[in-house]
Amino acid sequence: MVDTNDLKFIEEQLGRKPNDVEIAMFENLWSEHCAYRSSKNLLKMFGRTVKENPNMIVGPGDDAAIIRLDKDICVAMAMESHNHPSYIDPYNGSATGVGGIIRDIISMNSKPIALLDALRFGDIKGNEKDKVKWLVDGVMSGIGDYGNRIGVPTVGGECEFDSSYDYNNLVNVVAIGLVHEDEIIEGKAKEEGLSIILVGDTGKDGIGGASFASKDLTSESEGDRPSVQIGDAFKEKKLIDATLEACKTGNVKAMKDLGAAGITSSCSEMCFSGGVGAELHLENVFLREQGMTPYEIMISESQERNLFAVKAGSEEELLSIFEKYELPCAVIGKTTDTKRLIAYHNDELVVDLPLELLCEAPLYDLPEKEDIKEKAEDTEKLEADAKTPKTKEEHNETLKTMLESPNICSKSNIYERYDHEVQLRTVVKPGKDAAALKVQDIYPMGVALTADCNSTFSKLNPYEAAKTLVCESVRNLATVGARPIGMLDNLNFGNPEKPERYWQLKKSIEGLTDAAEFLNVPVVGGNVSLYNETIIEGKDYPINPTPTISIIGKIKDIELIPNVLVKPKENDVLLLIGETKEEMGGSEYHKVIHNTEDGFIPKADLKKEMNTYNILVDLIENGLINEAVDLSRGGLAIALSKMVMNTDLGVDIAINSNLSNITNLYSESSGRILVAVTPEIMEYVISKFSSNEIFATKLGNLTAEKQLKVELNGQEIVNISSEEIKESYYNGFPKLMGEL
Repeated sequence: MVDTNDLKFIEEQLGRKPNDVEIAMFENLWSEHCAYRSSKNLLKMFGRTVKENPNMIVGPGDDAAIIRLDKDICVAMAMESHNHPSYIDPYNGSATGVGGIIRDIISMNSKPIALLDALRFGDIKGNEKDKVKWLVDGVMSGIGDYGNRIGVPTVGGECEFDSSYDYNNLVNVVAIGLVHEDEIIEGKAKEEGLSIILVGDTGKDGIGGASFASKDLTSESEGDRPSVQIGDAFKEKKLIDATLEACKTGNVKAMKDLGAAGITSSCSEMCFSGGVGAELHLENVFLREQGMTPYEIMISESQERNLFAVKAGSEEELLSIFEKYELPCAVIGKTTDTKRLIAYHNDELVVDLPLELLCEAPLYDLPEKEDIKEKAEDTEKLEADAKTPKTKEEHNETLKTMLESPNICSKSNIYERYDHEVQLRTVVKPGKDAAALKVQDIYPMGVALTADCNSTFSKLNPYEAAKTLVCESVRNLATVGARPIGMLDNLNFGNPEKPERYWQLKKSIEGLTDAAEFLNVPVVGGNVSLYNETIIEGKDYPINPTPTISIIGKIKDIELIPNVLVKPKENDVLLLIGETKEEMGGSEYHKVIHNTEDGFIPKADLKKEMNTYNILVDLIENGLINEAVDLSRGGLAIALSKMVMNTDLGVDIAINSNLSNITNLYSESSGRILVAVTPEIMEYVISKFSSNEIFATKLGNLTAEKQLKVELNGQEIVNISSEEIKESYYNGFPKLMGEL
């Protein structure tokens, strides 16, 4: 229901009491999910990152952002969450998350070419492990089935397990598409007298979904299953094709996806942003169920629906296109000069509201309370722990344990359910630091994209974690030779009405903004998902603060991506770029081996980060880097293991250091990349970095012997075969799921 204070304000503005349909519209459009009442003021910080940019065609605020790649070829990008629905009904919740983000892309007249997913689940070894495995399986199936059936490749993503998600898993989805600049259609109806066409039929599924997503889950939330939408991927595929064909007529002036709050949201936003009003006739809406009320019609969130504002006189031409694809469609209204949303049902006036009031909910000014959890570790206690490896054999076993741990092991069991080859664009496939795709119209240029977050770091120190997060995502792009052109954010947090949670949200946005501004990465769009917090028997279970981001980059020449055509070879030199520091707080090693998060998290040096990625991309564009692996979760030990697996060669390195063996192997210090180069250019590559005050250290070489050998201060501490590495890395997840 609408809050008492809100209802009083609405009555004052209207000069009357709203009817039941209007109250439902306010309840949904003024929800946190739609109106960002707790976060909109904070999100204004991102404006600092969007500087004079001639390549930004559509910025924040529409269904998708659009940035020019080259000439008149543009990339549309969007990111959304479907968190609460995916916990209640993981298959349909995740599937419709994919459907919704794809419709955001096609609503700009852009052809979707790729999906990414960023997933969070509870402790897969903990008390809720059976529920977690059920959720994992349902979400994987939902994303895979829907994406495969609509013909859009899921090219990568990330997956994190933590007990904070035991009662609130997260499903964040990224989509990108391609569009010619002169064919872009925005979601703003700027003319009166346009006809409004609704494509798709309307049912009772998803009613109240926006308000459902704007409150904490409870032990009774299973009863909210009717708020979860049901998807039909085959209908979505037809909608994609029909929409793109309809736009070719030149008669579509604006369009919007029907997502949260259904017709209410889409029609209101399309008209308000364009400065017009709308008159609707709800009896013309195609219904799945007879007898649906105006209340149900206006806020239904049935899937596979789009709203079009079209040139008067073109209705029959456009309707015939949609009918050819067997899509229910009808003219349901027109744009007006009233700046009001007026709706009739069988000649009865059921809605008469000013759009400004409906679309501009009052914002909250919430209290905040600092909540830094970062603290120094007890080094003596950790050193004395029997789990701390001392011998070579113990180090080997520790590495295998790390490789098969939930947040490091291969997620091939997930992405092998996805068709990442459809459309034949994918150059760098799932499992690497970033995905890369070719764009035929501007070949050999390409696009790269990545999704990243480390929620443990965010819990311990949200500001520093957010800065490090942006840097990691940019480095991931750099490993495939991509320069960032736009960033999307998906801010997943607990209940903002609790001062500690609001502070986490604020500091995360500050950190993302500071890093993105310094690195010249414009924040062009995103999503906020709050109230990811469950109350069970009076106890709160909030998620870790999870500011997931996706950065899209442009690749100058996909043929120069390391390990695509430029291959690593035996005797190539391995260089560690960047400095390893005593930063073990929140590290996977501490969590997996010692069950602690103590210690100081990595802190990013933004100037060095920018120089590192610029130099690395320059080298890649000149064909000088044979392989590159970003250092993040698991530190150097995991990066070396990935180098072994990526190259199908051995690695033999020697390190001299004043740091401990554990710090050298498992610190997750920011700003580091492991690269393979030919011996002849080693000194040149080192000089490029060192002249910019960036450490570039020779570690060793790639070898024909398929072993990983690590010597520290003259003592061999790791000697493990590539087969053992692969077995641990690739079998870890099936073991966790009980499949091995």
